[in-house]
Amino acid sequence: MMDLEQLDRYLRAFNEIERIQQKTGENINDIALVITHDESSDQLRMPDSLFFDTGPIQMRKHHRFAPMPVHRHTFIELNYIYSGTCTQHINGEQVVLQQGQICMLDSDVLHGIERMDENDILVNILIRKDVFASAILGRFATGGIVSQFLLGAMAEDTSHDRYVVFESEKHEKLQFFVKNMMAEAFGEEMYAQEMLYGHMMVIFTELMRVYSYRTNDKTAQKGGRADLIDMLAYIERHYRTCTLTGLADAFNFNPNYLGNLLKKKTGRTFMELIKAQRMLQAAALLTNTDDSIEQVAHHVGYDSPGFFYRSFVAQYGMTPKQYRRQLPRFEKDE
Repeated sequence: MMDLEQLDRYLRAFNEIERIQQKTGENINDIALVITHDESSDQLRMPDSLFFDTGPIQMRKHHRFAPMPVHRHTFIELNYIYSGTCTQHINGEQVVLQQGQICMLDSDVLHGIERMDENDILVNILIRKDVFASAILGRFATGGIVSQFLLGAMAEDTSHDRYVVFESEKHEKLQFFVKNMMAEAFGEEMYAQEMLYGHMMVIFTELMRVYSYRTNDKTAQKGGRADLIDMLAYIERHYRTCTLTGLADAFNFNPNYLGNLLKKKTGRTFMELIKAQRMLQAAALLTNTDDSIEQVAHHVGYDSPGFFYRSFVAQYGMTPKQYRRQLPRFEKDE
C-alpha cells in the first residue's frame, strides 16, 4: 500500500488528461463514456456500467483545469476535498467546499464542478446504490435517530435530490481514515475491494460523529439556534427523560413551533422520535446484553412492561423474546 507521502505525490502529479485540459480548458472524459440524455431534460446521465467493473466501491481523482458539465448518475458519490477548494453547482445552488470537507450526493442529484486549479484536489468515492442501500445503510439503521435521519436522506424511498456537506475539516481521525482509504485504492494491491469496504464502514461511522453540516434542506440556523442534527442528538442522549418543553428550552424554541418543525423535517412527531430511539436502544440491549426483558424495558424508560411489549411488537413485528431468540448468539443456546 502507498504511504501518505506517496499518496500526496500521486494526487498532485499531472496526468495526461490534466496536461491537455490545462492547455485547452475543455473537459475530457478519461473513459469511453457513452452519456445519454436524461429522458426528462437535456442534462447528461452517466451509467453505472462504466464505473464499477472492478467492484462496487471506487475511488477516482477528479481531473483539474477544466469544468465538469452538470450531470446525473444513479450511484452514491462522496466528494472529498484533499487540498484547496472546490466550487460545485448542485441542483442549481452554488456550494463551495473547503479542504477536509466531504460532500455526499444522493443518486440522481444534478451537479457540476467548476474548473479546479493546481492546488485544488478532489477525490470521488463512488458507491453502487444497491451496496449502499443493503450493506452500508443497513449497518447503520440501528445506530440512533441521528444516523437514521442523516442516512435516510439517501435511502431508497426519498426524492433523490439531496446532498449533505460534512464540515469535517477539523476532524483529524476522519482525515486519517479517508487518506488511508485513498492509499489503499490507488496502491492497487490484492484484496483492495475488501479493504475499501472495511475503510468505508469506518468512515461512515466517523461521519455520524460530525454533527456540524449543511444541506439543501432549508432548516437553516436563525439567530444562533442549533440545527436539526443537534436537536436529534440531544434526543438520543436524553430520550429517557426528554420532554418537548425541555427540548424547546434547551434550544430556545417555542414548544409548539418546535413540535411542528420536527414533524415537517423528520416526518415524525416528537413522541414518535422518542419512541424510535427507545426501540433502537432496546434492540441494542437485547442483542448485546443478557438483561431480562423487564430490565431492558426499565432501562429505556418504560415503567410498564406491558406497554413496552406492545410498543416493541408495533416497531419490529415480534415480541422482545422472539427478537432475542432469532439472534445468532442466542440461537446457539436453544
